[in-house]
Amino acid sequence: MTARILVVDDIAANARLLEARLSTEYYEVKTVHDSRNVIAIARNWQPDAVLLDVMMPEIDGYEVCRRLKAEAATAHIPVIMVTALREPPDRRQGLFSGADEFLSKPVEHEILLARLRGVIRMKRVMDEWRARDAATAALGLRASQSLDEHPAPAITLIVDDLLIRAHRLQDVLARQDIKSILVQHEAEAMAALEGQDFDLITVSLSLTLSDPLRLVAKFQSNASTRETPLLLIAEHDQRDLVIGGLNLGATDCVMLPLDESEFLLRSHGHIRRKKYQDSLRNDVSNALSLAVIDPLTQLFNRRYLTSYLDRLCAEIPSRNFAMLVIDIDHFKMINDRLGHPVGDRVLCSVAEILRANLRKSDLISRYGGEEFVAVIGAMADDERALKVAEKLRQAIEDMTFMADIRITTSIGVSVYDGGISAAALIEQADAALYDAKRTGRNKVMLYTPKCGDENELWSVAGS
Repeated sequence: MTARILVVDDIAANARLLEARLSTEYYEVKTVHDSRNVIAIARNWQPDAVLLDVMMPEIDGYEVCRRLKAEAATAHIPVIMVTALREPPDRRQGLFSGADEFLSKPVEHEILLARLRGVIRMKRVMDEWRARDAATAALGLRASQSLDEHPAPAITLIVDDLLIRAHRLQDVLARQDIKSILVQHEAEAMAALEGQDFDLITVSLSLTLSDPLRLVAKFQSNASTRETPLLLIAEHDQRDLVIGGLNLGATDCVMLPLDESEFLLRSHGHIRRKKYQDSLRNDVSNALSLAVIDPLTQLFNRRYLTSYLDRLCAEIPSRNFAMLVIDIDHFKMINDRLGHPVGDRVLCSVAEILRANLRKSDLISRYGGEEFVAVIGAMADDERALKVAEKLRQAIEDMTFMADIRITTSIGVSVYDGGISAAALIEQADAALYDAKRTGRNKVMLYTPKCGDENELWSVAGS
């Protein structure tokens, strides 16, 4: 996962060490030694995360963090405090100032990387929703979004088979009017998801009745919990489990013995972020339902896609993402042979396949007629984009529709890595789609400068 990391430390040797370690992981790193410059640099450079020392002259890390979180242009940037301070009050002060994590030196490299991946993953999901929200506002379709002053009570799922520990977590949450449901193993956890949305999930890494890492993976693969913050509860000797859980997608970790104030600070932060994300999603959905939603498939239409892409290319120039243009093969024959009602059912079925096989943070649009566009966030390279496109092509081909109708698609793929406009990106994907159709249909084609030529084509062919 490539990203921009801003390292803030007044001791140059410390900053250089962090820079060297992060650079070997292919992060783009910028170092700052004077805490007075952090806000301006973060505002202009827009890092994906800030690694912040606490004990600095002029302005300490706590105040730097408060200022970052108070400014609209930098409030969304995750902050990880990395400091020699180790006492619980220091951690609580860091979290209270707005930090997303507080790590005490010496920090194990694997732990730091796992926490970085987690906060960057969280930020990118939020970036997708913020960009979508900004595109909605640019179209003049809604008033400024704000959190509900009287939100519904938060509810947490606690997965722990040691009842003494689990009941303590419940008691601590209850003091802040946070409801909780306690389950003791995987089967109960999966059953609890039926008909209930959770604002936070806590999983004990000391589970004996279930594999805790398997449970984390299940929560990450389940559509209803994929974007729900997941807080691990761990003993200090469970280092490998902590790293494994964070790498699987867990959001955060609290170490035992439990510091109740820290647990509440972390829980409140994750719940508030979840409610903010839900609020963004609901605002976008409600405001766009008439203006930019295709009435047949209930996907975004071409108008919204154009605005969204313009903002994505302009505001996040360092982000890699992929565009997939998906065209139903021989769709006119279906309309001519069986009529437009059947054709409409085909379009809706393909839309459902796209929804089922892409993430909620990915954007799916009906571009026009039988053509769809998917914008896939955080695509690191061509190979990953091709794999996603091939998965969609195969899922549509395997779809059961009518006994005598076989639905296939041709897909053109273009990967954005900066330097071109949204219109040029669409042209690239269209050129790849043209080659996919020209060379036999039912295949995926990646855009290269050779697209349109007879030779040098790169494709993943279907059956």
